[in-house]
Amino acid sequence: MSSKSDRRDSSIVSRRTFARLGGGTAIGALAGCLSDTGDASTETDGTDDAYEVCMEPASCVEFDEPPAEFAVYHQSWVDIAISLGQADGVAAAAFPGRFPVGYLEQLPGVEFDRDGTFALQEEGDADVEVFYELGLDLHLIDPYTAENYFALDWDDVDELEANVAPFIGSWIRRPQFTDDHPHYDLWEVYDEAAQVFQVQERGEAFRDLHAEMLEEIRAELPPVEERPTVGYLNFDDFDAASGIDVFNPALPGTQTQTLRDLGVPDHDAFAGVYPDDDYRLTADLELMLEYDPEVIVYHNGLDGVIRREGRDWGADVIEPLESDPVASEVTAVQNGRVYPWHEMEQGPILNTFQTEALAKSLYPDVFGEPTGMEAPPEDERLFDRQRVADIINGEF
Repeated sequence: MSSKSDRRDSSIVSRRTFARLGGGTAIGALAGCLSDTGDASTETDGTDDAYEVCMEPASCVEFDEPPAEFAVYHQSWVDIAISLGQADGVAAAAFPGRFPVGYLEQLPGVEFDRDGTFALQEEGDADVEVFYELGLDLHLIDPYTAENYFALDWDDVDELEANVAPFIGSWIRRPQFTDDHPHYDLWEVYDEAAQVFQVQERGEAFRDLHAEMLEEIRAELPPVEERPTVGYLNFDDFDAASGIDVFNPALPGTQTQTLRDLGVPDHDAFAGVYPDDDYRLTADLELMLEYDPEVIVYHNGLDGVIRREGRDWGADVIEPLESDPVASEVTAVQNGRVYPWHEMEQGPILNTFQTEALAKSLYPDVFGEPTGMEAPPEDERLFDRQRVADIINGEF
């Protein structure tokens, strides 16, 4: 294997040559391009075909043309790339094998090659040498994420930006690593990603579809006072008796996007109980029974249980609740209304499927029974799968 310095010198030559011949993509990182309001923004310098995309904490990146190959961290950004028709460009991701391609199977002509995507964290945290070896056109990863989830520090990020490709992106799962810059929501970073790949019309079409779906669902929701109280929680190591984490559905971020979109904070069984300095409440079964949710939405039930080898929904989640003398008295447990949910790190595709799933879990009499990751009957689907596929494939 060549030394780090050898790879660095080689990367400098190849990247500069690539850019000069017009085949390069990201050609520089520029600081201070966000307005004082902190809003994500995009500007074009009007010269040649160059364009600029700005997002904190990486500030602004100038492009000659859209990146052909890039790295992302979590599933939200895999999802964003796929939804914008860029699945083939996802060369590396933290855990690509965990992306729920079962949803994509419901979208004609939409695929993501998990096996062909380099797993950045499959054998430990990727270090600077891994990124030199990959030699990609863009790291669609913000520097804070790079520092916290890879074996990189800020000097490494600066070095890779200088010698390989820029870093740009934002952590959007929840307000984490964002003490000194804005926390963007899903659709803000989605708009910026559409600018990166120069597919703004495709992004707007997906936005429109999602907005129409939400409008139709919300129009059918009962008044707040008639909605079931909801507990959004999970157990520590699948042992209900050892303690429960109750998550605040009002928390910003993609983790709770669907809950907020459907107004769950307005009928949250634990509203007003969460600590001011934390996004979750650590509770015991007695407290759960005291607040007695009528529906339990099990955090990470799909990714962490349903789709995880060696896990079983009935044995790991339902049985511990039903067999415990306290938990078994909770209304949601007694009525069989404990639902596996959700993909924590959502982009537009997963969010659309999860919105449908949550609406069915909370209001089966209105929208039909939930079907997990299986497609509902056609007359009970809350969005058009073919229309989503057409947008992703650029046929709209």
